[in-house]
Amino acid sequence: MIIEQQSGFSLAIDECNGALVSISNGRREFLHPGGHGGTLFTIRFRDSAGRAVETASNQARGFRIKRGRENGQTTVEMEYSQFDHPDIQVKVWVRCPDDQPFSYWRLAVENRTGLVIDWIDFPGIVVPNDLPATGGSAAILWPAMEGALIGDVAYREENWVKYSPVEYPNKGFDGYYPGPCPIQMMAYYDGSGGLYAAAHDADFNVKAVEYYPHNGGIKLEFRLFPGAGGGSYEMEYDMVLGLFQGDWHDAAEIYRAWRQGCGGLELSRLADRSDLPEWMEESPVTVVYPVRGQMHLGDMTPNKEFFPFTNALPVMRSLADGLDSKLLALPMQWEGTAPWAPPYVWPPLGGAENFEQFVEALHAEGHYAGVYCSGIAWTNQSGLVPEYDRQQEFDEGQLIDVMCDSPEGEPSSGICQGPIRTGYDMCPAHEFTHKVSIAEIRKIAASGCDYIQYFDQNLGGASYFCYSKHHGHPPVPGKWQIEAMRGLMRELTEAAQSPEREIVIGCEGAAAEPYMDLLPFNDLRFEINYMTGTPVPLYAYVYHEYVNNFTGNQNGTGTVVDFAASPLNLLQRIAYSFVAGDMLTVVLADQGRIHWDWCTPWEVEKPDQESTMALIRCLNAWRRGAGKPFLQHGRMAKPYPLAGLRNIPMMLNNGKELAMPSLLTSRWLTAEGRNAQVVVNYTLEEQRFEIRPAADIGRVDISRRPDAEAAAAIRDRHGLTCAIPALSAMMMEFSNEQDE
Repeated sequence: MIIEQQSGFSLAIDECNGALVSISNGRREFLHPGGHGGTLFTIRFRDSAGRAVETASNQARGFRIKRGRENGQTTVEMEYSQFDHPDIQVKVWVRCPDDQPFSYWRLAVENRTGLVIDWIDFPGIVVPNDLPATGGSAAILWPAMEGALIGDVAYREENWVKYSPVEYPNKGFDGYYPGPCPIQMMAYYDGSGGLYAAAHDADFNVKAVEYYPHNGGIKLEFRLFPGAGGGSYEMEYDMVLGLFQGDWHDAAEIYRAWRQGCGGLELSRLADRSDLPEWMEESPVTVVYPVRGQMHLGDMTPNKEFFPFTNALPVMRSLADGLDSKLLALPMQWEGTAPWAPPYVWPPLGGAENFEQFVEALHAEGHYAGVYCSGIAWTNQSGLVPEYDRQQEFDEGQLIDVMCDSPEGEPSSGICQGPIRTGYDMCPAHEFTHKVSIAEIRKIAASGCDYIQYFDQNLGGASYFCYSKHHGHPPVPGKWQIEAMRGLMRELTEAAQSPEREIVIGCEGAAAEPYMDLLPFNDLRFEINYMTGTPVPLYAYVYHEYVNNFTGNQNGTGTVVDFAASPLNLLQRIAYSFVAGDMLTVVLADQGRIHWDWCTPWEVEKPDQESTMALIRCLNAWRRGAGKPFLQHGRMAKPYPLAGLRNIPMMLNNGKELAMPSLLTSRWLTAEGRNAQVVVNYTLEEQRFEIRPAADIGRVDISRRPDAEAAAAIRDRHGLTCAIPALSAMMMEFSNEQDE
């Protein structure tokens, strides 16, 4: 049955079962033939013992479909009945407005079974597997972490981020929304057009947003966790499927336009907020280094390079001079308890006195200090510091009742277990979680530090799944988690403040949508997407005005990238972070030298120090100078294309290559209407390029230094040719005005 057919958009479903059959723009088909397997939805229920009971649309022996017209749109209503469990009925509504190439889908479950609804997989979308790895030219935009372009659906299966269903116990990194997946949309496109798929859900309900090989194609999975408890459920938001022309920027533009007009959580631009500290405006370079050992595993004896804490002060002074920047010192493995062993972290290693002296000395020299914590989890036994053992306290306090419970009532955890610690995830709805977290953050805040990354390992601010029947929330995942986490984040922010200092709290990864106002500065982990595809700044495109993140510790880059074969890879990552609008980070090793990433052993040959320092010094001057209105407060826009670039691929440890242009660029708009594009040359030689701005651009003012006057440039009818020196950036500001 063809539901809708108009110029540039047609949609068809199987009239026998409602499964999606075709979405086309007249030039290409966006669905894989037969990939749906006759399934539009799958629903998992749970019985009183936590056992899973699944049913799917293709199991319904009763099916009715009705097509209609109302208010300038085509409508379809489908009813499913006579499942194996007779007390289940499902309705699906679809509407297709005449004036747009989009369809809007909702579902309702009538449930008189006594079972609870765990999740709903809807709608079943399977696109062709015609990515470059199979000889095609299409790409999938996946929003996990900051965003990635997927060119090989099988690539992630080679490493620890391989696909597994979003379920209990959560594993930390996957397509879990809101969390490590901070945005609820995907796209599939090539030069012939694109398919946009998203949840337009202003209430940020829990979901899985994933992709994986399926029936010869690629499943774009939206798994909805309604948190409805017992009884029936009806969606209050639309799943949206539609078509667009362009690339990932154009798909992101659709989502951003919806997000700005949808209501829900009201956001304030960073430039308009009065509750944030001044240091966020100063773009300090974050400095990450270990207080114990050399990396996240192995020997955990105090590191004489950086312990006592004040031993790091000469290194900080040297870095500040070399980078011509203020610094945010962010020591890792600093806890006096054990590294990565939440919830107890205080006092610092060696006691509070020396740490407080370190913080005071940094402040006296105009710098800042912060700490990593490890989120809302419980540690029974540290695997790094064996003498740290709280098993007796756990048993005597019956703290098992606090932890995120499994459907079967047997708690476990998938986060950092084994060599780092043994323990559990704490439920954010439980009073104990709030009590212990508030007590710890007050101790940290009293030290005078400026930033607390409290929600490390709660990626994106996520709370992990809990099926407990005794915590006062529904016994399934759902929106109660967002409400509980927002309440905890507010309490911690309030507990951390003092009349003397405004403290910012953050998380690992990019803060997911419902947490952005409470977590405005976070350790972005775009490098994890080297394990899935090519990172792209989707998150920054949609939300940079409201959240400024920092590059982060780049954990695990060395497991993917061949540093010896890719000597420019650190410069490439620094340049990428800069054009994404993020604040910059260095990871230190012995003698205060900049290292490739966190987790790479110190004996590995270091990157070139002089070129790394030079690039960071240049780029951070732009963030503080002429580029500040754009790179700190601007809204990202699709960049004008550059010509004349070459490929400088990152060589990967598996023998594959990750393409990387020799110049990186981004374009920004300000609230006042200014329009500028930055270009970064991270290489060791001058490059020439041509930029092709929009046809209505008249005047182009080029700034080659962040502290110098811009000069007007002359463009011909095609574009503008420029030269850019090695290890530098330039900015072009565009105007519709014409030179006389």
